[in-house]
Amino acid sequence: MSYLHVPKEISLATLKAANSSLSAGMYKRVEIPTSSTKPVRDLIEGYDKGSDPGSMYYLRHSTHHFIRTKALQDHSCLIYPKGGAIAPISPRVFEDLQLSDGDIIMSKDSNVGECAIINGSGWKNHMLSGGVVRIRPRINRYYFFSFLKHNLFREDLTARVPRGATIKHANELWLDCAIPFPAGANSERVTKYVSALMQSIVEKEIAIRAKNDSINSKIENELLSGQVGSPYAFSHPTLAEIRSQKRFDAAIYSESYKREAFLISNYKFGAANYDDMGFDIGRGQNLQITSIGQSIYSDHPRSDFYRLVAPTDISEFRTVESFRYLGNKRKLEVVKKGDVIFGAEGFGKGRCIILVDEQHRTISNIHGVIFHPRDGSMTKGIFLGCFLGYLRRKGIVDAVGAGGSGGSLAIGYLNKVLIPNFSEEIQEEISTLYHFEEPCPNGSPTLATFVSWHREWNEKLGIWELDREMKVLQRTLRDVQDKIIEGSDVALPSWAVDDL
Repeated sequence: MSYLHVPKEISLATLKAANSSLSAGMYKRVEIPTSSTKPVRDLIEGYDKGSDPGSMYYLRHSTHHFIRTKALQDHSCLIYPKGGAIAPISPRVFEDLQLSDGDIIMSKDSNVGECAIINGSGWKNHMLSGGVVRIRPRINRYYFFSFLKHNLFREDLTARVPRGATIKHANELWLDCAIPFPAGANSERVTKYVSALMQSIVEKEIAIRAKNDSINSKIENELLSGQVGSPYAFSHPTLAEIRSQKRFDAAIYSESYKREAFLISNYKFGAANYDDMGFDIGRGQNLQITSIGQSIYSDHPRSDFYRLVAPTDISEFRTVESFRYLGNKRKLEVVKKGDVIFGAEGFGKGRCIILVDEQHRTISNIHGVIFHPRDGSMTKGIFLGCFLGYLRRKGIVDAVGAGGSGGSLAIGYLNKVLIPNFSEEIQEEISTLYHFEEPCPNGSPTLATFVSWHREWNEKLGIWELDREMKVLQRTLRDVQDKIIEGSDVALPSWAVDDL
């Protein structure tokens, strides 16, 4: 839901203040139905600004790092570490803000209003760019953070920021943005409920990243411990090697690629390609008008629409950031339970998702390669998907791909990508980190135990289940927030009305 509205009339003073502009977009403002709001400036103790030392101090490697605005993304509650979002910087210009667990940071420039919460203690040698501020709330930080992440805050701030500039600067306008609060007799419980939901969402995202790291570590450790014969030694490509590859347009002759490829081919139990492993392969559905005719797209589910999982929707952490929905009168090619969707083109090349549950009217697009295990083995499919994601992390996928703008990885190249023959035991251990269905903890939570109840559950759940439950919490939180914004009564679940 959008709260941005263009007024039907404006005063002459307002028109003059906008340099007499007659553009309707200049006068868009957020209209919040509830009167129970407070500006951000009244809810914080203060804020700390980052600084910009200049690109001349950027390094390839350093003990100190620089958090840029692109590290704050709408699809994540945590700092997004990819794509140059965190840059190594010279220790000489480092400014220590002593970032710590639970700090809230927000972008006031460029992608204005995007924010994240810092998790863990590994941020000692990290500083903020000049476009990022650390906010010190005086109210419950998770309630405050939940509304910073709500679309209302970004719409409010965007409406206040002057238009027309390539890079937007919010300066201190964000301090005037309104944060809504529940009204009524149960307002304190609703506030605590929102806080508990937001904290549980953050902790599930933390758990997803931790298990994703565990998958990559387990794969790497098994490869390194399973080497046989002579150690790796780099050699420049020979004419015979180039002739056999029939390619000049790739980084497959680089030292980094050869080192990683050697670890796979030199694995003690050997390696095989996807076909030898027992997978069929194909492309996702071509969604061009010339192929399927006119389609209607939506961000919200509809029973008669297809659910779309494109490679650009897949995260670095083997989850789907968000689903889109497509209406089309034709019978489209759907994906099935056990399929592996692999991004084959663009900057999302190599991202993977393994479909663990039964799929209803779910499709991918032509930029996705679909692997399907012939024997229906879920463990085998999960291992393949996880290992392909590991290859992306190691740069193998980019090296094999061809072309600019992120490049592409044609199906013909994939049969040259080797997968190590890990034992069934190791494959099962990797599979369990991705997919493990654990019953929820005994008993119902209370407002006081809600976070710890979910924290206990997180320990056993796989990435797929953590993401599923996180999306349930996100929908619940959004429903509650929308009622608060509308000024409506919030019906708490029965366990949330127990004594705290």
